[in-house]
Amino acid sequence: MKHYLGLLVLAGVIIVFPLSVSNPYYLNVANIIGLNSIVVAGLNLLIGYAGQISLGHAAFYGLGAYFSGILTVTYQVNPIPAMLLAMLATGLIALLIGIPTLKLHGHYLVMATVGFNLIVNIIILQWDSVTGSPSGFPGIPNLKIGALVFDTDQKMYYLIWGLSFLIIILSLNLVRSRVGRGLRALHGSEPAASSLGVQTARYKVKVFVISTMFASLAGSLYAYYLTFISPKTFDIFFSIELVTMVIAGGIGNVWGALLGTVFFTTLPSVLDVFDEYKDIFYGLILVVILIFLPQGVLVGIKEYFFARKRSSDKDIQADDGGRVFSRGSSAAFCPPLGRISPDRTDDGVILSVRDVSINFGGIMALAQVSLDLFEGQVTALIGPNGAGKTTMINVVSGIHRPTEGSISFFGQEVKGKRSYYLAGLGLTRTFQNNQTFSNMTVLENVMVGLHAKTGKEFISSMFHLPGTGREEKAIEQRAWEVLRFFRLEDKGHWSASALSFGEQKRVEMARALAPNPRLILLDEPVAGLNMTETDEIAKLICDIRNQGISVLLVEHDMNLVMGISDRVVVLNYGRKIAEGRPQEIQKDEAVLAAYLGSVD
Repeated sequence: MKHYLGLLVLAGVIIVFPLSVSNPYYLNVANIIGLNSIVVAGLNLLIGYAGQISLGHAAFYGLGAYFSGILTVTYQVNPIPAMLLAMLATGLIALLIGIPTLKLHGHYLVMATVGFNLIVNIIILQWDSVTGSPSGFPGIPNLKIGALVFDTDQKMYYLIWGLSFLIIILSLNLVRSRVGRGLRALHGSEPAASSLGVQTARYKVKVFVISTMFASLAGSLYAYYLTFISPKTFDIFFSIELVTMVIAGGIGNVWGALLGTVFFTTLPSVLDVFDEYKDIFYGLILVVILIFLPQGVLVGIKEYFFARKRSSDKDIQADDGGRVFSRGSSAAFCPPLGRISPDRTDDGVILSVRDVSINFGGIMALAQVSLDLFEGQVTALIGPNGAGKTTMINVVSGIHRPTEGSISFFGQEVKGKRSYYLAGLGLTRTFQNNQTFSNMTVLENVMVGLHAKTGKEFISSMFHLPGTGREEKAIEQRAWEVLRFFRLEDKGHWSASALSFGEQKRVEMARALAPNPRLILLDEPVAGLNMTETDEIAKLICDIRNQGISVLLVEHDMNLVMGISDRVVVLNYGRKIAEGRPQEIQKDEAVLAAYLGSVD
């Protein structure tokens, strides 16, 4: 409801503002704010939600302006088709540069986008016969739709803000959908997002293209509004201003981005009386915001008030129906399933690893390792630090590709398959280092776990096509069911970062369990937990196994391992040295010498 209320208030302000001002200068500033808000809305999707920083969006803004101007003036194309063609051309250019560029991370990505901005600016400056070079490109006609000519500030105001309003609605639809959660998961942890079914590479490219097409639309409107464009408007400094608007207003918040746009677009006008010092004031304001409200003004205020009421917030928006899981034994450990024999080789095998080897540089992490995982069974993988346990999980889950060997899951060869593909088959995992998404609530974390089992993508989400709402309700209902299973439903609306370390471990397990997988890989789920929390995790693992879900457990807590495991596999220096029932492993001389230690 808060989003609907916000849209209603914004619509009212948009309608009333031009009727309440008499100075045309204010209307001009409002139009520039509207144009910037369109660019910033797309850039916020890219930076705030997907976590991909671009310092080149002024170039895409300029491409939209120049494509539309050239098509209209030089080739006599009607402005509306020219705008659409400019968006398509800009999107195609973004696709071509985005595929290789978005493989980069951190400052490498920033430098690549800066380079693109500089290249576009140089082309505009040097291509005299087409762009008009530094002198600019004049003579662009006013936008015309049928008999309606947008030849006044007020007419352009309603067009610009009408489209800006539409972009805000599309952005809100996207970020509150399956795709939006996937983008935020990508921002939080790319490996974790991929393990839950998010096609990270494609998502980065798609959101990049969408954001550039928004910028192109704004650039076209700018050209038809001013009827003159010049290279100076689209230089690297404007790209920096756009990023500043995203960050200062509230990174990862649609309304915050709009707030940042309004503030930093009007600020130069406010500081005009201090013309000699306005750059100093501008810089000081930005520094203060980044120091005291690093997430942005709106997000910072929201987090402050949420933190104050968090301890008393017990409003649980869930019902008791549709429970999928049932609590199992309350014992501190669960006995092995006697019906499953560790000597079986084919019957009941769900995952088969054969002669897998992988090396990193000159270090052999795994050497000719073979193992089988059986249906409805907890298999523990133990060994000293550096034995290759986490490497094995990374190989099985698709993070690393083995140099030799084969891996089959329910009879299907999956060696080298990406994590998101395996998640779709029913293989999920947790991580040794906690990978909860701190930029989401507990409920949203678990909802991301259902990404591989659902299918609404960018277009369906943005335009809220039929079936999108039903899918969202089903995802949320399932997430509440899983949270009840993990006894976290009272904290569903809390930020994941506000939970204790032990609770975050449970959230990560809940997220991996949400899609009801066939196999779940748990990488040191009780590391750093106290005895009470360890006992709780042990009960949960037993209950998971009793639901027929297979578990591969990597853990150093031998009481836990021996208490809940059906089978144990031991690695040492990347090689398998033993395999069998827990009681057999505890007596194995090679294991005692390498890991467990012998008692004289």
